[in-house]
Amino acid sequence: MVECRIGKIAIIPTLIILAVVTLITTAGVFLVENYQRKNTVKESSLSSTYNNKEQYDDIFSNLQKPEKNANASAGIISHHFLAKQLIADFYNTISSDENAIIFLVSPDHFNNYFSPETIAYTSYLNWTTPFGRLQTDREAISSLSKLYGIQASDSILSFEHGIYIEVPFIKKFFPNAKIVPLVLKNDSSPEDFLALGKEIRKNNKKSMLIVSSDFTHNMLAGQARLNDKKSIEALEDLSLDNINQVTSDCKQCLATLAGFLDDSLDSFSLIANKNSFDISFVDENLVTSYVSGYYSKKEYAKILFAGDLMFDRGIRYYAEKNGGNDFIFEKITPLLSDNDLVVANLEGSITSNKSVSAGTAPGSANNYFLTFDPSVAKTLFEKNIKLVDLGNNHILNFGREGLSETQKYLEQSNVDYFGAPGGARSIIENINGLKIGFVAYNEFASSDLDGEQEATINAIEKLKSDSDIVIVFSHWGVEYYLAPADSQKVLAHQFVDAGADLVIGSHPHVIEPMEEYAGKRIYYSLGNFIFDQYFDETVRNGLGVEVKINKKTKQLEFVERHFYLQSGGQTVEKSEQK
Repeated sequence: MVECRIGKIAIIPTLIILAVVTLITTAGVFLVENYQRKNTVKESSLSSTYNNKEQYDDIFSNLQKPEKNANASAGIISHHFLAKQLIADFYNTISSDENAIIFLVSPDHFNNYFSPETIAYTSYLNWTTPFGRLQTDREAISSLSKLYGIQASDSILSFEHGIYIEVPFIKKFFPNAKIVPLVLKNDSSPEDFLALGKEIRKNNKKSMLIVSSDFTHNMLAGQARLNDKKSIEALEDLSLDNINQVTSDCKQCLATLAGFLDDSLDSFSLIANKNSFDISFVDENLVTSYVSGYYSKKEYAKILFAGDLMFDRGIRYYAEKNGGNDFIFEKITPLLSDNDLVVANLEGSITSNKSVSAGTAPGSANNYFLTFDPSVAKTLFEKNIKLVDLGNNHILNFGREGLSETQKYLEQSNVDYFGAPGGARSIIENINGLKIGFVAYNEFASSDLDGEQEATINAIEKLKSDSDIVIVFSHWGVEYYLAPADSQKVLAHQFVDAGADLVIGSHPHVIEPMEEYAGKRIYYSLGNFIFDQYFDETVRNGLGVEVKINKKTKQLEFVERHFYLQSGGQTVEKSEQK
């Protein structure tokens, strides 16, 4: 009995030890399993349908690093992979190595179910891309979700091409950024998203908002261009009041953008405007259009004024010989793109007619009948020459029909114009929040010179009340004369007295002196800019006037750029002079 009692006593500690060991082991297994489960969730990720690096090689190989940081606060870009070159150009333009938080907003393309209190879906999961892992900012997502009806749904995010198309590009061009992806409810009140945009900007100082949106859908290419023109004008001064003027697949995204930009000095810079036919050459009658651009804080507008543009005769020859119009601008493209706008005199019509001046002898009748290939309009836009004066002595070389064609091609390429005979003499451009008025004076418009002068002065006076700055672009004077006539000086002074802040002249094909009158500058002639005149140094030298306009003071600062026409058709910059 004693031995038995002792055995039982000895067994009890053993059982206790075994129980403790079992408990510890069980707890350990639970903790390990729980740890593994948590890490499995943590390691889960989403990915784009386009997740093969080779799908991007052709578009990234030719991209050049931007000369300067765009300092973008927000942007808008397509989500069609067909437009991948346009998407790459957009992200390349606004690229940054900073540790930013990118809020990516997209429409809900599949009309998913949203509970009444939900206005957006998101996901905490990171994204796997061909260029590395793109992390979500979980803290920002959590903070935003507490304030607004934002719910997590990994499946909705994984199928939304408005999100997954953008993700690889964001990782490529913002390697250190984190994202907050949001799929917005299509039928929620715009006011909800206006508030959301304000909240994002207010509580995330290093944030950037990117709107993933396409514009006109299933429409004729011509109508799409007209819609896009109105949309771009609205984007330049975006508010809740005018988002309906934008033809876009995500008005909720635009409302979020309007809230994000609220009370800021951010200005819109257009990068590109194309449609699906421009890229694929398939079905011009049923296109989707794309607008890309960004917003940044700018305290001024910078405009470059250049002289005469002529793309016929020798320029046409050299362009065709060297692969296209880009060759002509090859040496000055960075300078042009460094401005908010380039303005020049378009010395001829853009038509589908064959050239009648190509190959003719200087001085012969046909040598002065000028028409340019339709591709020129697109080139002008791409080189940032987005406003041209049509008030000159060559615009009607191919009659009213030629003028009509010119206007059509310019409009299709989103190049604005003013001064067309019988058309609008003036135009107002909204540049970084400044309203810049342009007025054309054409000495050769009609035999009624007094009437032309009076109409120009009246236009200046009217425009003065509607604009921050008024600039007169005058086609006048005598060809190859190195100084203006006294009558030109008298008229220029009248322009200034009427309210002009700057007068720019063209037509003589040579540089004429600059005069200051009543505190305003008058450039009587800038000479040639793109031209095939090489017979004398005076016609080979042209002047560019770069004007910086302060948004607050409306003061003008000037930098003079000196151009030179090379014999092979190219224009180069010689020097910079203040």
